[in-house]
Amino acid sequence: MKIFDQVTSSANTRTHLLTDGILSCSYQEIPEIFDRIQKHFSKWGISKENGLALECENSLPNALVLLYLLEVESSVFLLPKVVGGTELSKSPLPQFCRYRVVTESGSTVDLRHPEQFCHLVENEGWIGTGDQANHVSPKLYLRTSGSTGKPKIAVHSHAKLMGNALNCVNRLGLESNDRIAIPVPIFHMYGLGAAFLPGVAVGASIDLQPKSNLLRYLQRERDFNPNVAFMTPTFCETLLKGRKSPRKYKLTVAAGDRMREDTFALYESHMGCLVKLYGSTEMGAIAAASLQEPSEVRSQTVGKPMPGVQMRVEEGTGESGESFEGMEGVGELWCQHESGFEGYVDDKGNPVVQDTQNNWFKTKDLGRIWADGHLEVLGRCDHSVNRDGLLVLFSD
Repeated sequence: MKIFDQVTSSANTRTHLLTDGILSCSYQEIPEIFDRIQKHFSKWGISKENGLALECENSLPNALVLLYLLEVESSVFLLPKVVGGTELSKSPLPQFCRYRVVTESGSTVDLRHPEQFCHLVENEGWIGTGDQANHVSPKLYLRTSGSTGKPKIAVHSHAKLMGNALNCVNRLGLESNDRIAIPVPIFHMYGLGAAFLPGVAVGASIDLQPKSNLLRYLQRERDFNPNVAFMTPTFCETLLKGRKSPRKYKLTVAAGDRMREDTFALYESHMGCLVKLYGSTEMGAIAAASLQEPSEVRSQTVGKPMPGVQMRVEEGTGESGESFEGMEGVGELWCQHESGFEGYVDDKGNPVVQDTQNNWFKTKDLGRIWADGHLEVLGRCDHSVNRDGLLVLFSD
């Protein structure tokens, strides 16, 4: 994934930076850091054919290793960083991953010396690369949340991952002069594919925030001065409750859950333009609103589908067997995405059955499509019931 070709030729590479609040580096410094990481990996005999599992967190050393692996087109499986050595045995790696890559962060880390912050641990359960069809081109592997069943491993090609990121750049209007706060984890598709990679693609300054809470976020906001932020609806509510005075952003993106319309209106009045983004681990960014759309449209919908995305609604019976007849236009959402995932694999890297029909992916979400193409997502099919033609969500 050659994400830096355009960025490193920009005149802003000296002043635009990546930071985690402790360590920082400019875009101009990244190629040299990549060279040093490459030499460090070479000592281990690491090649692109070796499946790697990266323990991921919102730290600068970790983000640089992740960007390096994507840049050199290595296949990589992302998982949350393990805290404490005693938990290592509780997080077994897929058997197609030969090494676990672990990074360290903190003020004592020197980014010019990756041997200080990047360590590799052999996976004793490694059995090889699995189905060779999955290794013809570089892959990104992500575990699904498991919210609708046992977690699975979704497979994305690097090329389609980049296509997803560029869709977000264009729809959200991200620019090189933006200063982007990312308090959501980059080992999830939202934090990685909708926030971090799009920000890097335009050469924007980025603040990666690990384990963010209200006090930490407000401190980073004062120090970094972001004008764009990627959040969850819950964190938007937390900010509203904890903020003493209004503070306008160019753009806030919210994804990961439903947002109440009253919360949306209050947030916009205090913090500026808010757009909702809809996606999944498998499909990446499916739809998002744009800054130019009226507030009433952005509050009720997740915008229109991204380029290369088609949506359809299957009215009738939802995932739990509940009938939605009598609710006009409401049904289960299905998605077809040119930049979506390639399928699921098991822990050995072999393909498994997926929830698709003729390349249509079953989202298990309930929604409707407006006449003008805007998408309204109402909730999970198995968290919703029909009460005399009215939709009742268990979370309400």
